Amino acid sequence: MDFARYEQYRETGVHEVPGFAYNTYLCTIPQDFARVRPHWHDQMEIVYVKRGSGTVSTNFVRHHVHAGSIVPILPGEIHAIDGDEGSRMEYENIIFSLDILDSHEPNDWCRANVLDPLREGTLRFARPVPEGTEFYERVRWALDGADAACAVRQPGYSMVVKSRLFLLLDALYAFRSADAPDRVEPAAERLRTVLREVNANYVAPPSVEDAARLAGYSKAHFMRVFKKDMGMTYGQYVTECRLTAASYYLEKTSDPVGAIAQSCGFDNFSYFNRRFRRRYGMTPTEFRAKA
Repeated sequence: MDFARYEQYRETGVHEVPGFAYNTYLCTIPQDFARVRPHWHDQMEIVYVKRGSGTVSTNFVRHHVHAGSIVPILPGEIHAIDGDEGSRMEYENIIFSLDILDSHEPNDWCRANVLDPLREGTLRFARPVPEGTEFYERVRWALDGADAACAVRQPGYSMVVKSRLFLLLDALYAFRSADAPDRVEPAAERLRTVLREVNANYVAPPSVEDAARLAGYSKAHFMRVFKKDMGMTYGQYVTECRLTAASYYLEKTSDPVGAIAQSCGFDNFSYFNRRFRRRYGMTPTEFRAKA
């Protein structure tokens, strides 16, 4: 299961067209979900805040955001989104594949200098994009134009979106940082290896000792790093994955609640009920009825 996609966008409107990998999701914290927990994907992502304030984390670096903030997220970056306490944070989440901007030319300049560095995490720039700068105005203009084209969806609108995305990439390249890293931060890559394994095997995930070995850390150091960077313990992360899986099966199947709990790794049904209610603010049965 694609945990991030299901968990983040279960209650939002999805705007997409088959064959055109550009999607816009309108999201609200805490109405749609309490937070977007750390995850990653292979697509480029833009968080464009419309109202309220909060934090967008990229590879465990926290960026405070407010209405108007724009945070580009690179493919493969572990990222999370939180709203400030007491704030209703509304934001547009734009996700697109860089492949829609690639060509079939063997020596394509854009691929070599922009697309591949974005994919490899070596093209970096200030985040959030600094407001009141030419950089910000160029990025904002590109995104607003793509939004306008998607709102009307006239024949050929995808060409308008692509043209705006090329202008977005031009801005990211023009205002890139001179001290960009050669590769992804080791800590983020090590934890991503563990997260990938847990997401794929949440029923019987690696033990703490095995997870530490996957990350290349001692058990004690792994537990410290995981808690600091993820904002939760390893065991809590496993439970979060199991709860996400349970919510999916409650919504998509008619299987008995007890059977779903057990199939997602919860041997104690009372514990499952308590944790589910704490996470979603309702019982599994109420959740299913609302879905």
